[in-house]
Amino acid sequence: MKNKIKFRGLEENLPKDTELYDYLSNKDESMLRVIPAENIEPQDDLKNFGAAFKTFPKPLLIMPPITLSEGTVKRVIPPLGLAYIGGVLKEKEIDFEILDCVAEGLDIETLISDKVWVYGLDDESIERRIREIKPDVVGLSIIYSSDLHMMYRVAEIVKKIDKSIVVIAGGIHCTIYPKEVLNEALVDGESVIDFIIRGEGEYRLPEFLENLNKGLVDYKADGLCGYLDGKVFVNHQRKMIEDLDSIPFPAYDMLPMEKYFEFNVPFSPFPRGKRVMQIYTSRGCPVGCTFCSSTNMYKSYRSRSPQNVIDEINFWKKEYNIDEIQFADDNLTFSKSRSIEFFNLLKACDLQWCTPNGIMINTLTENVLDKMILSGLYQMTVSIDSGSERVLKEEHRKPVNLQKVPDLVNFLKDRGVLIHGTLVVGMPTETVEEIDEGFDYVSDINLDSIGVFIAQALPGSELYEKTIATTSMTRTAGRTIDTAQALHMISTIPHEVLEDKISGFIYEYNKAMKSRDPDAWDKKYGAHKERLTNITIGHAAPNSDGIIKAIQPTPAETAKVYSQG
Repeated sequence: MKNKIKFRGLEENLPKDTELYDYLSNKDESMLRVIPAENIEPQDDLKNFGAAFKTFPKPLLIMPPITLSEGTVKRVIPPLGLAYIGGVLKEKEIDFEILDCVAEGLDIETLISDKVWVYGLDDESIERRIREIKPDVVGLSIIYSSDLHMMYRVAEIVKKIDKSIVVIAGGIHCTIYPKEVLNEALVDGESVIDFIIRGEGEYRLPEFLENLNKGLVDYKADGLCGYLDGKVFVNHQRKMIEDLDSIPFPAYDMLPMEKYFEFNVPFSPFPRGKRVMQIYTSRGCPVGCTFCSSTNMYKSYRSRSPQNVIDEINFWKKEYNIDEIQFADDNLTFSKSRSIEFFNLLKACDLQWCTPNGIMINTLTENVLDKMILSGLYQMTVSIDSGSERVLKEEHRKPVNLQKVPDLVNFLKDRGVLIHGTLVVGMPTETVEEIDEGFDYVSDINLDSIGVFIAQALPGSELYEKTIATTSMTRTAGRTIDTAQALHMISTIPHEVLEDKISGFIYEYNKAMKSRDPDAWDKKYGAHKERLTNITIGHAAPNSDGIIKAIQPTPAETAKVYSQG
């Protein structure tokens, strides 16, 4: 299922002289496309790249260590993009391996600058593993732009081992800003990244490998970028996978799954289950919030059939005895009819599940909610983002019906479902009074927990490009991401005022929530009391710190326990 949406706001507001605009305007799925597709279909341009391989080139897919700001929760999740590519490689009987430097380096934390850490395998361990595996091709993928420096570092290690190893990069930042990446990935004047594959890599990488096996590269391949005769070339990424059911299930058997289960800090870091699986049922989101970058990579909404998702869930139940699902879709319930069909089928799987990436509130009807609850929903994340109608409309450009939220929350609470809300504050023209309006709004509804994040100019988002164009923020500085700090030049509110306001609100909110509904509080956090301080890097940031402080007994509670001796 594919849905085309015209993103008029992007077309009107996005600076035209940017790689992001160029990327969006040349995708078949994008209504920003400025050149008729029939005039831009690329033709094969196979050129010699080197000698043909004696045996089929072996790829090693690597998830580099990740960069975390002080206080960030250390989520450890299987790299789904690489696992999906691995599923196709398995189907094509191509020998490969996956190295998740995060899961393999759970105990390694390195402070690299003030309040900035790297989490995962160190350089020596990465080099040792690459030498042991002996790949012909290394594919690197990162989720966040803050990890670009680690992608470059791993690429440098690969080239140090053997310059003939072909290094390919992917992910959101590489997809949208290929020229920037290729021009930066230099060591002593030589690039450590040979090619970039833009967009979905499930079928682009195998095609690249099949050509490489013959000593060839198709320099006009859809979405391929890199170097030709010493100069950077960039091909637009025009095509996408129409039938998501055609993609094999992720190759989780190539990953250390027991490490993820044992650490048990997935997307939603306070799970009920002990063996949690993250699943996507769709790709893309039709909303197009100004601060979001992932929806610019996948603008059109495409969904898997309900039965295909159920087949995957049952497969993981059999293979790994999973006891919880976390749906990570950008927009799980976009289609009402599909939602009802899916949740009817999901009930038979007998698994608890939640929506840590949020739900589009305006898609929810009582019928859909009934089906969700009966199928195992135990917590819903509602992406409120702001309690100000003006800020939602003019700054976020997100259709949230604030009048609908209180009834939605009460409906879920009456059915025993936990509700987690999120706010994004500090948008460009947002005032202190409007932030307080949001705080008052969420305080008056019956949420069980709240996450408050400072708006970030994420590379690949409209907000990022506009911030670059209108302030002195550099592209490199914009890669530093910390939703607990006002790092970027977005808000006119002084940084310390914004940070203190959020920190104070989070603490008071959590204290009030615990007092108002201790049973719901214990349902969410009770099993995690002992480990909360151990799953964050350094000192806990406000969202986590507020929970930790609220869990600690008050002096009156301590005195009562002592008196009961």
